[in-house]
Amino acid sequence: MGRTLMYAAITALAVVVLSATFFLNHGGESIASVEHVSVHDLTSGPGRFEGKPVSTVGVLGFSEEHDRYQLVGEGNFAVVIREHAGGDSLDGLLGRDVRVRGVFGSDQELGVIIDASYIGPVDD
Repeated sequence: MGRTLMYAAITALAVVVLSATFFLNHGGESIASVEHVSVHDLTSGPGRFEGKPVSTVGVLGFSEEHDRYQLVGEGNFAVVIREHAGGDSLDGLLGRDVRVRGVFGSDQELGVIIDASYIGPVDD
């Protein structure tokens, strides 16, 4: 009886340690594979990334035409940020290099878009 209880305690401890390690490594975010791509790749071949989680870097701007924020990459290619988590104003990041993570797609009205789960400054 004592041996069974000891093995059960060791097994429970192992499960707790492995679970904690898993959650700390993934930071509470989705564990779906996020592909790191350039803004140019997103705009030149949008079908390859449709509906997939992506991460990209560019300069945050504001599109007067669409009345939304956009991410501008090299060559002046842009991806419209249709939605962003939190809904906070991004005015403080305008003109700065930012990293955007989210689900990429296309919209008939807006063109190529990203529904962002994260928008933040690029670490220097």
